[in-house]
Amino acid sequence: MRALWILLRSRSAPLWLDCLIALLLFAAAGIWGAASWKRAVVNGQPFYYQLYFEPAVMIACGRGFVVTEPQVPAVVPFLRKQVDSFKCGDIPPVETRSAQTLTQGPWRYLMTAVGWTWRLFGVSWSAMAPLFGTLFGATVAAAYAVFRLGAGPLLAVLCSWAIAVSGLHLAYLPSLRDYAKAPFTLMLVFLLGLLVVRKATWKGTLAVSAAYGAVLGVGYGFRTDFLAEIPPFVLALAVLLKGGISRNVQLKLASAALFVVMFFATGWPIVLSVYRSFGCQWHTVLLGFAQDFTRPLDLERPPYDLSRQYLDEFAYTSVTSYAGRAQPGIGHIEYCTPRYEAAVSLLLRDLVVHFPADIVVRAYASILRIVELPFTWWNPAPAPTGGLDDQPPNPDAGHGLGLVLVIVTVGLISASSARLGISLVLFILYFAGYPAIQFDARNYFHFEFITWWTGAFVLQFMVSDLWSIARSGGMSPLVPQMRRAVTVIAVSFAAMLLLLWSARAYQGATVRSLMQAYLEAPRTEIPSRDALAAGFVPVARTVPGTDPETADFLDVSLNAWRCGAESNVAFRYGVAARKDFSRVFAVPPSTDVREATHILMPVYDGFDGIVVSDNRPGCVDGVYRVRAEGQPLLLETVLSPGWQKGPLYQRLRGRRIIW
Repeated sequence: MRALWILLRSRSAPLWLDCLIALLLFAAAGIWGAASWKRAVVNGQPFYYQLYFEPAVMIACGRGFVVTEPQVPAVVPFLRKQVDSFKCGDIPPVETRSAQTLTQGPWRYLMTAVGWTWRLFGVSWSAMAPLFGTLFGATVAAAYAVFRLGAGPLLAVLCSWAIAVSGLHLAYLPSLRDYAKAPFTLMLVFLLGLLVVRKATWKGTLAVSAAYGAVLGVGYGFRTDFLAEIPPFVLALAVLLKGGISRNVQLKLASAALFVVMFFATGWPIVLSVYRSFGCQWHTVLLGFAQDFTRPLDLERPPYDLSRQYLDEFAYTSVTSYAGRAQPGIGHIEYCTPRYEAAVSLLLRDLVVHFPADIVVRAYASILRIVELPFTWWNPAPAPTGGLDDQPPNPDAGHGLGLVLVIVTVGLISASSARLGISLVLFILYFAGYPAIQFDARNYFHFEFITWWTGAFVLQFMVSDLWSIARSGGMSPLVPQMRRAVTVIAVSFAAMLLLLWSARAYQGATVRSLMQAYLEAPRTEIPSRDALAAGFVPVARTVPGTDPETADFLDVSLNAWRCGAESNVAFRYGVAARKDFSRVFAVPPSTDVREATHILMPVYDGFDGIVVSDNRPGCVDGVYRVRAEGQPLLLETVLSPGWQKGPLYQRLRGRRIIW
């Protein structure tokens, strides 16, 4: 027992012992991960875009990173998961096209990893256990390295294994495309920690910077969203390095240059492929504003929607229509091309200018959710199949325990070093905040380690330092350290609130002006009196079939006090391909204020008309076509009486006073 206590209290260990432990964890977790994957996929493989894995088949069959043209008929059932295996002998001598034209170019390293797994173990979906086991083992070993930055070997092993048996972690293991980023992310986090914690020497800093660039370059070939890991490296190198901002300038420049060289050296095929195809990265950011992601963030719905649904076709139509209004005469915009990405970035810039507070509060909501992950996912679960609705059932199950652990850890670290305390704050704000871009568990499951790390640090402090502090002569010598800790926490919290409140003050004015412009724009009434009696108002498009597609901006004006308690207004599309563009608005509850309620909606080609559930006289005051010339940003909006005095921003549900 005494030996265990001594081991628990120990913070240090020889490098060879840490390497040995990491290697043993890699092996044990790899075996456990492969077995867990086999159990999870016994009833079928989850979806991770297997239709695009033909280059992996070609690599396995010795044809290189290519696709067949015309496509080999026998490979189609395999890619569609209709059969489990494929025989390389079924590939006849056919013409191939260069990898330079492949849409799978940004996934080159992922395809290569799968291809070589199949080359060694057979081209079969059920033969991928070694690859999943390797990724899982690497993740757990990297987690051990991260935990060693704040705890001794014993606690680091225990926390690493907690990650290995986590229900959340195991749930996403079978989804190759999503899980593959986990080991690279934790390796990068470990390198960031080394950069900040260790003394800034030429040898050490250059080595860490080179390793960071290499890991990032390889990871980029698995998921292109790894570019999000560049800002924290730049921040750590420029601002958080030991010695301050103004010192070690030559070292910082040399490290940055080496990082860039290593990134391009390892990731050049991917960089070149993304440059040629450009991808759809800003498109992904826009989709993140959809209500599908707002619900798990537990945010109240404001009177407007920045992006209603997680649907590529809807986003494409919204973006190109916006571009046509913002840049008349722009012409056709092909999906996921440089012109399209430029249009999306223009729209996103407009949203940031008008709605900065919503972006900030979404990041804060993401942080509050992620620091509670170990408490919201506590029992093993099968691979998720419910898509965006497959979220933790109770995001507040931790009752704030994760947040308390984070605050206590920041305080303890700040007591010894304000620089390290601030570094931890910035690290948590960034890594726990940016998943708000698309807040789905597949994008944040691997950040569960954050709370485990803080718990391990606090426990290590209690067993290693607390008793020594108590025996050293009381708390009076610690007053300066305690003051420093309180200062870092207070300043961090005040800065977060100041940022949010300032953004809300600004956004309130800009959104109020935007909504007022909607209401004051010239409008033409659509004849609807007779149609309302039948409950359906047909609405013809003014200029259909344009490219880019135009939008008609409609305003349904309601006298809510004359409508029933459960009345609704539906905007219906008749074209089957656009059924998902339809939307039903519940009529807001009646108030004592006898003012009109306005439901504003942009509609596109295929729109049929408006369905009103309540046809009693006076419920609908009128249906109008709004001519919002000069206003590219047309949002789906519900303006109830007194909307000017209400909050024109998103809020955390149940936390209105502060957030």
